[in-house]
Amino acid sequence: MKKDPSKSETDSNLVEEARKTLLGAKDWFLEDVALMKAYWHDKMGYTEAWIEANWHYVLDEGHELVEELDEKEDAALLWLINHANNNPVPLEECHVVGAMVDPGTYHCMSCGHDNLIETKQALPPCEICHYGLMSTHDDQTNKTE
Repeated sequence: MKKDPSKSETDSNLVEEARKTLLGAKDWFLEDVALMKAYWHDKMGYTEAWIEANWHYVLDEGHELVEELDEKEDAALLWLINHANNNPVPLEECHVVGAMVDPGTYHCMSCGHDNLIETKQALPPCEICHYGLMSTHDDQTNKTE
């Protein structure tokens, strides 16, 4: 009568195979980490060398770049606030009393009166209710033809 291999032999073979697989995966992972570290070390070294060689350019041009980035961030923030809150009047079209404004019609956000500004000047309060927040937003939903 032929005897089946014992369960303990099969289990020990599975454990040994799993151990070898895990060791292989660990080695593969460590090799990848070493390659990534070397890559980023080279990249950062190149970046640091470029900045070291061109620091005067970065300082000279940096102020304009920062201002341009600030403008882009401000525009993105306004867009996000307007769309996240579903603002009926976009914030970039809201004007506070005292802000310098161009000629045009400024709609009072309180009473709805249209205040006409004829020259570039500091925005005065509403002629009717003296409220301090105006809009240049053209609300088509409230107009009838």
